[in-house]
Amino acid sequence: MAEMARGLGRALQSVLAQEGPGEDLEIEGPSLANARRRSLFRYLCLRPCARVGEIGRALSLSHATVRWHERDLIEKGYLEFDAGHVFPRGLIDPEDSGLFVLLTAPARSAVLLACFSDPGVSLLDLAGRVKLSRQSTSKVASELSDLGLVSLVEDGRFRRHYPTDLMNRKRDANVPRAKAFAHAFVRRLADDALSPELLRDEGGVILVRFGTSSKRVVLDLPLDPYATVWRSGR
Repeated sequence: MAEMARGLGRALQSVLAQEGPGEDLEIEGPSLANARRRSLFRYLCLRPCARVGEIGRALSLSHATVRWHERDLIEKGYLEFDAGHVFPRGLIDPEDSGLFVLLTAPARSAVLLACFSDPGVSLLDLAGRVKLSRQSTSKVASELSDLGLVSLVEDGRFRRHYPTDLMNRKRDANVPRAKAFAHAFVRRLADDALSPELLRDEGGVILVRFGTSSKRVVLDLPLDPYATVWRSGR
């Protein structure tokens, strides 16, 4: 969130600080009137298919609370449930859910990020970077290779790891879908009588103010999951 906030500008950062997403709206019914649901929805825009445990740790929520809010957001059409995994409806290609499931699994994002940071990194160095055993690192790298995210190259007694351009290609292809998702999101808020105002649409983030006459909040919603899913992981 800090990286995104730097691109918002001082005026909008001030608005976000004063009318941030931390409070419930004084209205019953609309899903995003609830502050915890807004936080959960935003997190799944960053990391679609994230596991309940990860979400709970990130947002300081119990597993039961996460599931409760997920169910509401699924019922209201904000989230989609497919093969046991949850992601924002319309934000990603559903056929890529398996890719997101893998990248939200422990260590997978870290291995991919290390390959991008140091193309051609050896298995030994890669294991040191991600603090895993060589065997575990090799397993993760093979999983990434099977999905076409990493290329494994034998170099004498070393195995080199190179990132492919698959994520960049998927990211570029998803731009129209993300734009449509943003428009649909604003329309949905309007349908829920939350009177949305689109304050900014830039750099893979939209900034939306919405609420009632008595209270309004501002939500910065990330729309670039093919970039954020593996760069924001723990």
